[in-house]
Amino acid sequence: MDHLTLLEGEVVAMVDALRAADPGAPVPSCPGWTVRELAGHITGIHRWVLAALSSQTPPPYDGTATDGDLAEVYAAAGEAMVAALRDLPPDHPCWTFDKGNQSASFWRRRQVHEVAVHRWDVAPYVLSDEIAEDGIDEALDLMLPRQLALGRLTLPPGRLHLVSPTRSWSLGEGAPEATLHGSASDLLLSLWGRGTPRPDPWRDAALTP
Repeated sequence: MDHLTLLEGEVVAMVDALRAADPGAPVPSCPGWTVRELAGHITGIHRWVLAALSSQTPPPYDGTATDGDLAEVYAAAGEAMVAALRDLPPDHPCWTFDKGNQSASFWRRRQVHEVAVHRWDVAPYVLSDEIAEDGIDEALDLMLPRQLALGRLTLPPGRLHLVSPTRSWSLGEGAPEATLHGSASDLLLSLWGRGTPRPDPWRDAALTP
């Protein structure tokens, strides 16, 4: 996958979504946040990633609400991050929160999914199969093990099957077994606590941050 090209497209789409949104509108999928606060979060994330690209330790993060035009402030941060990632080779060493991949390639992929999901928060849409399927892989291979390692999650008993028209995934082991059917977009959003609820006993499990 060309994560960098996909990321560039997602940043442009997020700018358009923020431009069309009411800054004071609540974001139902992020309780307590308005669009302005969500924009502050994602803008802060991009600035944080930009700093991480030239660091071997975690940089400070500031996710306070932005002043001024949300779309313009976000665009500046997103475009600066994309430009830096384009200038650096994928194997450029830098800090990430994945000990198995301390390189710029991690941020190319991670930021695609960061923006894609938060763009849905601003204005719900159907994620492409390409992005959604890769996002499910990332959620199960990176985010879920990290949640377990940080003590944020105890896996429910049994196994959960995720089934899209073209692929399937499983997590957990043993019985009982539960299945969630949907598009890849629906399944990814469900893993991130959005859209279609997961079946019990997986409904409230913190599978992702």
